Amino acid sequence: MAKIKRGKNQNEGKNRKLPNVFNKKQILSLFGVIYETDIFMACLIALFCGLRISEVCNLKKQDMDLEGGKLKVVAGKGNKDRYVMIPSKLKSIMERWNRINDEGEYFIKGMFVEKHSTGYLSLRFRHYLRKANLLIKTKKTSHGQQRHLYSFHTLRHTYATYLLEKGVDLYYIQRALGHSDIHTTQIYAYVSQKDLKNKINMAFGKEEKFNNQSIVDPVQLLKLKFANGDLTLDELNEKLQILEKTNSLTNSNIFLKNYIF
Repeated sequence: MAKIKRGKNQNEGKNRKLPNVFNKKQILSLFGVIYETDIFMACLIALFCGLRISEVCNLKKQDMDLEGGKLKVVAGKGNKDRYVMIPSKLKSIMERWNRINDEGEYFIKGMFVEKHSTGYLSLRFRHYLRKANLLIKTKKTSHGQQRHLYSFHTLRHTYATYLLEKGVDLYYIQRALGHSDIHTTQIYAYVSQKDLKNKINMAFGKEEKFNNQSIVDPVQLLKLKFANGDLTLDELNEKLQILEKTNSLTNSNIFLKNYIF
């Protein structure tokens, strides 16, 4: 009698590899140094929709339904199509971008070419990682190629981890990422430590802090964090400068208020 093959959880066992993710401070620092609007938008949609770098480069305007709040990834990894929900906070930003970038069929259009290549986008992203002091070297490959702690794909890992920490069911995260096997998606359960952190804080007693949940003005929130001891004066000034620069770059105040804080 033939044995029934069962799915294997590749995340179990001693050889499990966990992906790196950006924390909120790193995201703010990274987006604060990106001055090229097309690269900014490419990173923004990767972070908020969990797209792979090839999916960002190949995304066409005709595959975006801003009214319905979704986009279609055509021939993603494994030559599979999937729909991804677009957060409502991105709608106005993307509409403005499409009006500015009105020529060509691709969402991210190259200056002299029809679309950016994955190699070019990866190179520009690495440049901004360096500017944000996030281009951290790790080991080299057997061929001598230098690896780094973070890459463009880290935006996708950050997206998945963020959804999990916000209570989104793993099944829906699997669908958004386009994973064939739920075990592939389960790796993010090991990355996210929010539940464990909350339980440990409850066990040992969490320090009382000001309630800032009702604060919607990012400048006011930053000042409150400074008064509460969460930020130094230098960090406060740095974040205020980044806030001003990022707002003037893309008018993405919604992004800063609702995601970073």
